[in-house]
Amino acid sequence: MIQLAACLLMMILLAIEWGIYGIGTQKIFRLKMSACETEILGFFIYFGLFQMAALPLILLQRPFHELVWLWIGIAVAMNLFVLATSWRKLAAFVGNMFAGLWRVKGILLAAVVLLVLFACWFQGTQQYMGWDTTDYIGTVNTTVYTDTMYVYEGNSGVMAKVLNLRYAMSAFYMHSAFLCRLTAVGGIMVQKYVLGTVCILMHGLILFTMGKRLFSGDEKKALFMTGLVFLMHFGFQTMYSSSDFLLIRAYEAKGFCANVVIPAMFYAVLCFWEEQEKREHWALMAAVSFASVPISMSSLVIVPALMVIAVLAQWFNRRSWKTLLRCFCCALPNGVYLIIYFLYSQGFRIMIK
Repeated sequence: MIQLAACLLMMILLAIEWGIYGIGTQKIFRLKMSACETEILGFFIYFGLFQMAALPLILLQRPFHELVWLWIGIAVAMNLFVLATSWRKLAAFVGNMFAGLWRVKGILLAAVVLLVLFACWFQGTQQYMGWDTTDYIGTVNTTVYTDTMYVYEGNSGVMAKVLNLRYAMSAFYMHSAFLCRLTAVGGIMVQKYVLGTVCILMHGLILFTMGKRLFSGDEKKALFMTGLVFLMHFGFQTMYSSSDFLLIRAYEAKGFCANVVIPAMFYAVLCFWEEQEKREHWALMAAVSFASVPISMSSLVIVPALMVIAVLAQWFNRRSWKTLLRCFCCALPNGVYLIIYFLYSQGFRIMIK
């Protein structure tokens, strides 16, 4: 029971942190976004920055506790920066999030909230135990207990001969290990109850935000769309569908790719098509691309492909070379990861010391 309470506290604190990172990013780059967009932006900036802190240490095969202290230092700095410069905006952000829900009161709001919570409960009660499960959760536990990162095989506990860059280029599971180290909660609970629930809630938030964009700010229609999509998920829960990865395997990085990263990029593209020059839309597109591989290696090609296709379609209408340059900059991180992964597939190896 204590560990379940710790899981709930983790989710609340993570939601607050993503709001802080979103506000901090807006402050630095002088952006103006809605409360929902701020939370989405902060989510991706958070994981992108965590990757920047973790990846050099992973490749240098440094002890895991160095990453823990480094990320604590970065998080404290970001929190102090936002509290010192934007505490009024932080208070307004919290107020706007709850005020938005209060405006859409009634049976529809209650029904959608209960449906999303049921999806969270359903995901948490599933007992899927595949090879992926043992590898991913094993990676989290092995990281905590050995104070190493990707040095031991997650599914067997055997020391690897080389760094498996298929997984080591993404620090997603190192973040779960970070939460385990801070709270002394086991890897399976952090993955199933914290990350699994976060995936579903972020999916719902992105759907609701997308609905407001599609229906010109009508929150009731946006809620109806969100509820309808969740009902469809329960009807399409088949092996290897996005619904399966939402309702059964939401704690996996692939679940986040299918239900958080790709919908967020689609939302960014939708905004871009409406207002091509608005800096906020480019910032969201860049943030999603920046954090796509840190969240899931499955995003390596599909996210930049979605973005490039959308931007090229718009370019044929307006012929703006500035737009193509911005798109190239947004896709650059995935391009670098793709080159490294290609070299790895051709035999390039980093030996375990």
